[in-house]
Amino acid sequence: MMKAKIGRPRSEKSQEAVIKATHELLHEQGGAGLTIEAIARRANVGKPTIYRWWPTLADIVLEAVLLQAATKIMVIHFESLQKTLSQFLKQSMKTITDGDGAHLRFLMAHAQKDEDFRKRFRDNFTAQRRTVLRSIFLQAMERGRISPEQNLEMLIDIVFGTMWYRLLIGHAPMDESFADELTEVVIKLVQVSPA
Repeated sequence: MMKAKIGRPRSEKSQEAVIKATHELLHEQGGAGLTIEAIARRANVGKPTIYRWWPTLADIVLEAVLLQAATKIMVIHFESLQKTLSQFLKQSMKTITDGDGAHLRFLMAHAQKDEDFRKRFRDNFTAQRRTVLRSIFLQAMERGRISPEQNLEMLIDIVFGTMWYRLLIGHAPMDESFADELTEVVIKLVQVSPA
């Protein structure tokens, strides 16, 4: 996660208010309506407070997304890779459809414009989510469900690439049915018995 700038320690109450205001504004108006001024007004904090704790607007959104992902997308390891992956993807889809999709679209758009932020996004959010998915595949490999020769990084790219393409384009729903379909595709790719 981003390290705060040197200075006074964060007030937990103010930090929570800023993150809450960021979530609310993104849900209500999308990325176009999100500004430091709007967040400060909604959170009832001064703009200097926000600038002292976060280097950019996108970093506030990034922290909000990281906090959400850590609490809403848990990995429960079942005996079956299919069940574990399906559960993980269903939680991911639910988080996206419950509103975090706007957050992710905002972050991806900002990462294309700001190279420094792109690195922070990759090193924090993207790396963390890849680590979680990799742990699912590694456990399956240890149990003999995936060949040791399987390219796990490519599997991770396939899963997240498919999800993010659908998130960005919006051509089809991101729901439980999609989570099940994507799970089936992965299971067939690794030629693992669903049992």
